[in-house]
Amino acid sequence: MFGKNWDTRWNDTINYLNINFPCPGLTDRLGAHIEKTVPAGLRKGISGQLSLGKRGDGEDDPQFAGNTSKRHALRGLLLCQRVYFSTLWAKRSNNWTEYNPDTQALKPDNKTQSLAHWSNASEQEIKDGIGMFAPVDTADYADLAAAAQVGPPDGLKTEIAGNPTLSRSKNCCIGAAETCYRGVLAWLLQSGIVSLRWFMKDTAPSGKVSCDRLFGTGEVVWDPATHFGDDSVIPRIEEGYIIHMWTQESGVSGWNGHWVISNGDGTVCGVNNGEIDTRAEVVRKDYTRTATLRGQFEGYGGYLSNQVWEGAKVRMVPLQPLRSAHASLVKFDPFTIPGRL
Repeated sequence: MFGKNWDTRWNDTINYLNINFPCPGLTDRLGAHIEKTVPAGLRKGISGQLSLGKRGDGEDDPQFAGNTSKRHALRGLLLCQRVYFSTLWAKRSNNWTEYNPDTQALKPDNKTQSLAHWSNASEQEIKDGIGMFAPVDTADYADLAAAAQVGPPDGLKTEIAGNPTLSRSKNCCIGAAETCYRGVLAWLLQSGIVSLRWFMKDTAPSGKVSCDRLFGTGEVVWDPATHFGDDSVIPRIEEGYIIHMWTQESGVSGWNGHWVISNGDGTVCGVNNGEIDTRAEVVRKDYTRTATLRGQFEGYGGYLSNQVWEGAKVRMVPLQPLRSAHASLVKFDPFTIPGRL
């Protein structure tokens, strides 16, 4: 008996993805998007990489002698990883403005790792893995806020980009936790508002050019031309919105500022926060789910100051003559970010 030829394997896999992941609200079903992404001349070679070998009935290998539908799922997952982790799709920013294919996300042993993790899983569990490459149809703003409330990325060395074992049904909020927008990216992914396809569009975003590409320019909440003082009132920002704050005086290298998720009640979730230790509020640097937006924004607004050390403590002393910081506060609707996938 003969196994599948390459075009049958390719078409069966694409059809499985289209049927199970129609991606309502997006332009293309998942399989159709892959066909748009992969040039025709590469499909035969990639299809060969999806082979699971032969089994006794001439279909596949006894090691993976699951039912046909489960095997379609395994191939579908392998195909998503092969395409979206590769230079056909994945990109990364470098040196603030460079934007190049990511040559490191697709590991040489990706198929081996993936099959080791998924071969004994059920079809539904494998579909949960494929689901990482599609937004969740029912995801809403509350899901993003809830994902942020659970906690920060685990901070371990295992990263999201190029990871063949991820599933929202378990936890995909993993990896780097030392920068605030890494937390925001992980929470967006866990919430289901975006997929790994969107995440892989830039695996190392940093700076205005790359973050504008991912998030857009947003809606101004606090204009930098307006002084932010003790009597200033920040307009309410909706639950599940992304918030970015920064000061123009910090220049290009400081534009990243701070990124958080709004709880909708004047508080935010964030990592790598501005630390606060007062009678009114305590905020840890590593993670918060209850920090006030005002408390975080005060670190950017007000008057320009210098740090003055007094023993082991630091005190901010306003420059003379007084000059207002040009502090910006911008919110982003996660459902309108550019190219959401």
